Amino acid sequence: MAWTCLTPCLVTFFVLGIASAHVAPPSDVILHCGNLVNKVAWRYDNPPAGLRYRVDFGKVFNSQGDVGPLWVYPPDLQADLSFLSDQREDYFLAVTAVLGEEESEAAPADGITFSYYRDSPATQKCSLDLPPATVSDQQDNSVLISFQHPWLKYWHGRKRRHEKLDNPLPVFKYDVILDKKQFADLRCTEKTCERTLPVDAGQEKHCAAIRGELESISVHGTQDYCALPVQGNKHVIIAVVVSLLVLAVVSTVLLLVCLKKTKSSSNLPPSLASKRFERTIEEARPDTSLPVSNSSAPLMVVGTSPVSTDDSEPLREPEPSVGGDADDAGDTVEEVQQGYMGGEQMQEDEDTATSEENAYERRQVIVSLSPDEDVEGYRG
Repeated sequence: MAWTCLTPCLVTFFVLGIASAHVAPPSDVILHCGNLVNKVAWRYDNPPAGLRYRVDFGKVFNSQGDVGPLWVYPPDLQADLSFLSDQREDYFLAVTAVLGEEESEAAPADGITFSYYRDSPATQKCSLDLPPATVSDQQDNSVLISFQHPWLKYWHGRKRRHEKLDNPLPVFKYDVILDKKQFADLRCTEKTCERTLPVDAGQEKHCAAIRGELESISVHGTQDYCALPVQGNKHVIIAVVVSLLVLAVVSTVLLLVCLKKTKSSSNLPPSLASKRFERTIEEARPDTSLPVSNSSAPLMVVGTSPVSTDDSEPLREPEPSVGGDADDAGDTVEEVQQGYMGGEQMQEDEDTATSEENAYERRQVIVSLSPDEDVEGYRG
């Protein structure tokens, strides 16, 4: 392509443009292009009422199709020219301020030429960003580089010849610089571009820089892509999973044990639970019973009739002695009754014994069984 083939419209626009001295041109006209998105922006200080902007654009080597102008009205200070993305063409543009019948000089004075064609002589070349790439460590001192084919990201769905998935994707040629070593002329025609490359095992970290070309458009990686140690990540994941499983098992066992104990205690009937509680209280209470006689005889005899202390034989009233004096017998019965009545005060004696250590006093009682036989006892 030769720049001597500029169309008459372009020459007329830059050389014979008529401007008014009363209308200032826009300033800081900048074109942002890349990833098939093109926007031109500018500044204009204190625009007067009725001012508007005319964006003139067209093809450098072909006067047919995609020829401006495009009008923009304040307060907007930019225009979208994303439809000018054919990598086979070079484009030009300029911005002019128009107020009524008067207009300013074109800005910038020499205009802006741009193209997606990587070998174009245009003043500004547009390119594509490489889709996100991953670099993963492998076991055999190598790394796996993987990324999506750029065509699927930027052109898939557009009305182009590769829109249908049945058609083969265009060849994406790219170079990789891995650990300062270059791997050139790599090619990809698949949906996912993958390539395994050797690395120096002595280095702890492996990073790759990727750049390529797709149908004469430059494709650049947005960063250096560094490897993630796959094996190290697996070990960490396994350790975390095992720890969580062990914790879950231990928690489950403890929960079951607690539930079992709680269930066994709650299954007792109210009466049994009450008796069990009372028995526990009685076992914990200190022994405050009265001292008993060391005599091994289980019977107390009044006169000649024995009185059994066994529960199997009911107690009988003592009979007066036949051969004895009536008064003596009366005294004897009275003393025995007083001996039994002493038990009525047992509770009071127990309460007193807990508060006063020496409050209990033993009283000796002699019961006559016969004229020749006496029994010694104690009364509370």
